[in-house]
Amino acid sequence: MTLHPYARLALGAAILGVGVVAAPAAAVASSTPETAKLAAVTEQDPDTGRNKKYLVGPDEVAPVVLGVTNIDEKPVDGVVVQVRVFNDLDLTRRYDNCWYSTWTNQDAAWCEFSDVLEADATLALTASIVRTAPNARADQMPAVVFRWASKEWADARGGVEALAKADALPGTEVERGTDGTLRLEPRSLPLPETPRPINFAYVGLTTPSPEPTGSPTASPTAVPTGSPSAPATTTPSAGPTVPGGEDGGEGGGLPVTGAGTATLAGVGAVLLLLGGGGFLVARRRRTRFVACRSSRRPPFPPVWPGALHVPGPGPSVLSPSSAGPAGGWRR
Repeated sequence: MTLHPYARLALGAAILGVGVVAAPAAAVASSTPETAKLAAVTEQDPDTGRNKKYLVGPDEVAPVVLGVTNIDEKPVDGVVVQVRVFNDLDLTRRYDNCWYSTWTNQDAAWCEFSDVLEADATLALTASIVRTAPNARADQMPAVVFRWASKEWADARGGVEALAKADALPGTEVERGTDGTLRLEPRSLPLPETPRPINFAYVGLTTPSPEPTGSPTASPTAVPTGSPSAPATTTPSAGPTVPGGEDGGEGGGLPVTGAGTATLAGVGAVLLLLGGGGFLVARRRRTRFVACRSSRRPPFPPVWPGALHVPGPGPSVLSPSSAGPAGGWRR
């Protein structure tokens, strides 16, 4: 079939017009605001007033309670919930009214329910879809994030499947459960101070208690003998202990003999000779020093008492005299 050029131009303009008209309609549908007034609720700790923390072990389902309260005056026809967990928390992928997606360390699920939520009423999941990983660590379990919306709001965005695809990592596929249907049930849960459609639940790991051993260890007890034994006396030896001396003989060890004794005797003799030689050298030095002093002649003759001194014009001549003391001088 051959079209006139003007016909082709008219057909293109018509298609373009349809696209321009359809685009705003899709934009309006995707940006439809939420009209329902919903509050995400969960259990609270009565002691602290904060959201409860559920303690479980590794590879166990955490019994978190995820509920919704209609805080509006008109009922809501159908609701949806988004549940997100991270790191060592996983989702149980089995319910056919839920679509599951993965984004790096995040697992997410969108579930839809056809229940009518009356004004001021509260509904909650009948089962938990959160579980811990087999090798879960306490520092790798952040909060469970859950968010409620009306089914009307979800349908305006393509339904829960389209919402799950928006949460998926690019290049990955979303998955729908096939084992049963997740349902809602009435539940009485407290409202938070600031009601919002998004809330948090917490999961912690229980500390395993140490397992008892198979049989208690018996403490050793001393069994008394028939007759008391005399305490053994130990005689200290004068020399070093000989290896094997404890097992050789009774009544103390034998005296140490042999090469060790000869060495000690030789060292003692050398020390004795050195001491005697030092004493003789010191004494010899002292005797020679005294003899040197006694033979030394004084530079000037002393004048002893009783010596005769005759003054005269010339120098006096001194000569030895027997009248004076030994070694004296006279004129």
